[in-house]
Order: sequence, then C-alpha cells, then structure tokens
Amino acid sequence: MRKFLVQYLVVLCAVCCATTALAERNFPQKATRGEMTAFKYPYMKIGDKSLRMSAGSRIFNERNFIIMPVSLQKQTAPVMFITDMRGELSEIWLLTAEEAKKHPAPKGIAPVPGGQPSQ
Repeated sequence: MRKFLVQYLVVLCAVCCATTALAERNFPQKATRGEMTAFKYPYMKIGDKSLRMSAGSRIFNERNFIIMPVSLQKQTAPVMFITDMRGELSEIWLLTAEEAKKHPAPKGIAPVPGGQPSQ
C-alpha cells in the first residue's frame, strides 16, 4: 500500500510539472513585438531604436524565468516588450520560435517608446 502511494505521488507531481511547462504564455495587451539586437547595458536596441532599461526592468527568457541582462546568450532575438511612462524598457520577453510565428513583427514599422508602433 505504501509503495502504491509513493508511486501515485510521483506520477501526480510529474503531471503537475508537465502541465505548467506546457502552459502558453500570455503577453499583456500593451506589449509590442520587436527584434532585439546586441546591446550595451543599460541600453538595448530593439528595431532601430536604442532604449534604456528602467531600474526595475525584468527580462524573461523562453522558459519564463527572470534573467539578468549580463546572462543574455543571444546576439539577436525576437522579443515582446513594454515601456514605462518615461519610455524606458520595463519588461522584455524573449520569444520561442513558435511564439515569434504567432506574434509576427510588423513589416516596415519600427517600434518606438511607449509601446505603440510609429505610423
């Protein structure tokens, strides 16, 4: 009986972890799609704009973990981002290939501070 309970708990934990890992990320409505290229801290280049990162900015990797700017391994990456009232980057999400296809970058429109594309 005890062996059965242990096996049941292991399977239950595995199922709970698997469903969390497969969960789809939902980005805020005001998030803007862009292409990030290599940057020099505290600035990040998204599209053709060089944007400053705010003091409390957060970068989420593809697995939705918060990472430090120095730990970015990619020189270029598709991203979703939000800017604050001062036009500084407050949140950045590195996109997976599937997310990049689902949220394509606007053609010929460079993202600008404020989270709204220029016309």
